[in-house]
Amino acid sequence: MKKVFVIVLGLFSSAFGQQLNDQAYLIEYKKAVQLFADSQYDLAGPNFAKLCEKEYANPMVPYAYFYNALTAKNKGNLYQSRVIFRQLFEKYFDWDKIDEARIIYAELNFGENYYEEGLKSIEAIQEKEFDGIKKGILNQYIPKIKSISTLKELYFKFPTQEVLARNLVEKIQANRYNSKDDLEISDMLTNRFKLKEIPKNIEAKNNSSKEFSNEETARLDFGILLPFNLNDLTNSVGSNKYTYELYEGMKIAAEQLKNNGIIVNLHAFDVKKTKEEFQALEKKEGFKNLDLFVGPLYSDPNNEAVSFALTNKIIQVHPLSNNLELLKDGNSIFLMQPSHLQQSKKTIEYVSGLNKKKSVSIYFGNAKKDSLFATIYRSEALKKGYTITTFRKFNGMLQKLLPEVGHIFLATDNNHGIRFLQSVSLSKITTEVICTASSFAWEKTPASSLTENVSLIYPEFVSKEKEQVRNFEKLFLEKMATQPSFYAFAGYDLVYFFGKMLKDGKDIFKLNIESGAYEDDYLLGGFDFSGKIKENAIVPIVKYKNDVFEEIYR
Repeated sequence: MKKVFVIVLGLFSSAFGQQLNDQAYLIEYKKAVQLFADSQYDLAGPNFAKLCEKEYANPMVPYAYFYNALTAKNKGNLYQSRVIFRQLFEKYFDWDKIDEARIIYAELNFGENYYEEGLKSIEAIQEKEFDGIKKGILNQYIPKIKSISTLKELYFKFPTQEVLARNLVEKIQANRYNSKDDLEISDMLTNRFKLKEIPKNIEAKNNSSKEFSNEETARLDFGILLPFNLNDLTNSVGSNKYTYELYEGMKIAAEQLKNNGIIVNLHAFDVKKTKEEFQALEKKEGFKNLDLFVGPLYSDPNNEAVSFALTNKIIQVHPLSNNLELLKDGNSIFLMQPSHLQQSKKTIEYVSGLNKKKSVSIYFGNAKKDSLFATIYRSEALKKGYTITTFRKFNGMLQKLLPEVGHIFLATDNNHGIRFLQSVSLSKITTEVICTASSFAWEKTPASSLTENVSLIYPEFVSKEKEQVRNFEKLFLEKMATQPSFYAFAGYDLVYFFGKMLKDGKDIFKLNIESGAYEDDYLLGGFDFSGKIKENAIVPIVKYKNDVFEEIYR
């Protein structure tokens, strides 16, 4: 909703303070307003800021604050705009145009999902003439809240808002499973506000028929069993930022699928490291009716989840781990990431096509995962007839390496890849060098170090040339005010892929997922679960060419 407020300004004369006299302030103000009217916001902003930075006692000052906030908003600096509006409310709370400002401030907050701040601004407006505008804003933004827990939290803070009560009741009644507390809240609010009851799932079906015309709509429920650390609100987002990025990516995918006629309801549960955290979920009504679990990430709750998922025919997906041990309990468990064994097989396939001598020097870092990868790589190389020139730990120090004319394999981390490539150069070795992408910290890696004989095993590779990647980055930036990391891309791909695979039901799911590689429409490399082992078989191998990473093999 957009509303344009026309503020008719008179000429005022009053004591101005010592910085600018009345006439000088008015002249500067008019210049800034004209720049604003001409949409020259980059020039208008500094002019308004100067008019707001000192303690002027002039009745034009609140207007300057108002236009300063609007200028920041129109430039896309929404955070700055909200700050200036708050300064206006604090200093000039009795300004005769304060309610117009509060309306715009409320819309700013609702548009960025700051619902509590938006509601505070709406409730601060007491003039009856704004009731219609307030109602329109609330009816536009409150239905967009998908989370029952968010609606409950907001309702108990703003208990007179019928729109919160109505949408909370609708969400509870449309949910496939509810706790006893939620059902009691639904009954209470229905009686308190005399709401008309909505049969479960009927409204959603009606909406979908409007939204997707006559197309059949698939409905799925995914349980997101991740360590959100909700009980530690001061540190949860910081310490578990990757969890929230995963989840944000999932939400964007769910919105995209909705546009395609596939409804994926994401049910987030805070599951950290104990089995009790999962066991508590088993008691929830309808929990066994979920279609898919994402996670848990830690072993104790995962052991509980595996048994529960098998009993209730729930598909389980591990978004980050590449540990094949997680697959031993059934054919309905999937790894999004290729295992070290799969990465080794693909890399040796790639090397075999380079017509190099069948010898390899294998180096690895201090971490257990790196020595494990190196050991698996050695085993696969031997199976393919390669001679192992050396198998040794690399300590991150510049050193002379043994001569090698076949190829070199490196698995390490802590940016030791840079020092290793320097050691390769020092040793005058010019053959192919294959490194894990984790061997490098990209913000510290000069592009010049990745010469044409260096290839990377890069399961996390995201091609910036893809149109869907650019679109996702733009959307994520708008929602989160930051660039997406690998975790956001992975969350999107997981929900988008498994949503499409499950849209025809679990009976068809097996046929869908075993049909071969699915590489289009995904932000990462895509998915291939056509083999007997349910791990993603796609392993991008990339080189740095023309200032960008380019996939050369998979």
